Amino acid sequence: MTRLSGLVASTNAKFDAYDLGYMTQGFYDFWLKDLADFYIEAIKSVTKGEDAEATKAALNTLYFCIDQALKLLHPTMPYLTEELYQRLPHRKGTASESIMIADYPTAGKTFEGVED
Repeated sequence: MTRLSGLVASTNAKFDAYDLGYMTQGFYDFWLKDLADFYIEAIKSVTKGEDAEATKAALNTLYFCIDQALKLLHPTMPYLTEELYQRLPHRKGTASESIMIADYPTAGKTFEGVED
């Protein structure tokens, strides 16, 4: 979640400064290094375990990170992010119908709506 928060702040700053090269490098680092190489590998043992609550928490965190990262990536890759957003397992009544009308993540409201 800390890395996601850093990505939100970095992406918004780079986007405002029209520094698109470094902005996309931040996406790459988050998706490949933080999410795929680290987090998904770390939760494999949790999801294969017997603790249903731990599995639910790990998967909810993963879905939340993917949801927020897709929203950040949407201005640069709208069609791909819309398709992936539609395939995410959203909680009924909490997700927007389309990523185009979803709230864009900002540093102050990144973690609103996180399920306890």
